[in-house]
Amino acid sequence: MTASRTTSDKPRYGTWIRTRRLQLFVVLSAAFLLASLLGLRSPWWWLLLAPAAAFGYIAVVLILTTYRFRHGAQQQIHELLAREVSGMSGRILDVGCGSGALVVAVARAAPGATVVGADTWGEQWEYSQAQCETNARLEGVDDRVAFRRATASDLPFADGELDAVVSCLTFHEVRECDDRAEPLAEALRVLRPGGRFAFLDLFADPALFASLTHVREVVVRSGCELTTDEPLATLMPLPFPLGGSQVLGHARLMTGTRLLG
Repeated sequence: MTASRTTSDKPRYGTWIRTRRLQLFVVLSAAFLLASLLGLRSPWWWLLLAPAAAFGYIAVVLILTTYRFRHGAQQQIHELLAREVSGMSGRILDVGCGSGALVVAVARAAPGATVVGADTWGEQWEYSQAQCETNARLEGVDDRVAFRRATASDLPFADGELDAVVSCLTFHEVRECDDRAEPLAEALRVLRPGGRFAFLDLFADPALFASLTHVREVVVRSGCELTTDEPLATLMPLPFPLGGSQVLGHARLMTGTRLLG
């Protein structure tokens, strides 16, 4: 009889929500709520309810977001991106591969291609290169994927070296660039003429990117043209709280090709 698969034999992808951040807001909410209850005899006890409610709301949003990410939303987004390079051959790069989930999705969608995942796997994230390699092995695609430590602002590839480039919610996280569109230009630099790109990020968030117009101009200046430029909300359901401005409300899918010549 074949032994059942143990938890350690299953891929571990996690979510885009940092566990430590979630725990922080839960603790803060509980602390302020407890302090307000202990101070009921004080005329100022109600002042503690405001931060308790604020931190509590954030904690609820993070908990619900984590739940929705774990129960299909992340996979849907990865499959949306993977479809853009479906059936391609050659070499495909995932900029900011995290736990390797998008790399696996791309490898499955393009069985004739090799896929490279690049990431810094910094301490602020709960991912690692070893985790990516284990996930790829457990998913049966490790013979066609590889992972490299690299920053999105300085990719270790020559101009036009790759046949396709994908990225999911990475560019806005690149802290070393004042202009968050710079890593996007770097990703397009390594794309060959005729190659395809598919990027999903919070491009419509004015707090992160200068403007949508600026992002589009960067694409054009990089010698590429857009074929898709749509809000994520028009491409898949975003139930509460995913559609909110603090989660994926500003997310857009941008796809296209590098022009020939």
